[in-house]
Amino acid sequence: MSTRLLLVLYQTIWWILEVIQWVVVVWVIISWILFFASQTSFRWRNRTAYSILNQLNEIFGRMAWPFLRPFRRLLPPHKTAGIDWSPLLLLLAIFIIRQLVGLILFPR
Repeated sequence: MSTRLLLVLYQTIWWILEVIQWVVVVWVIISWILFFASQTSFRWRNRTAYSILNQLNEIFGRMAWPFLRPFRRLLPPHKTAGIDWSPLLLLLAIFIIRQLVGLILFPR
């Protein structure tokens, strides 16, 4: 294959993984905000802001779920004291995949 085609393939894979990574990070942050706000005496002064965050949580959760599902099956939250490690495992897998794709497409 030509070097240009390999570069385009690498960049495409890199951007897809980048989008997945940011979807997961944003979903985790929003879900933490909603969780901690519900566990404390925090009162939402603006119900619209809560509604928007809740909708964003739903949207990003649905986008992230297909990628998180294999890791949740591997390490279910109920077996790890209620801690969901799947986002961290997914981000680690994305990092490893990026490195492997780079090494496979552009060996030294």
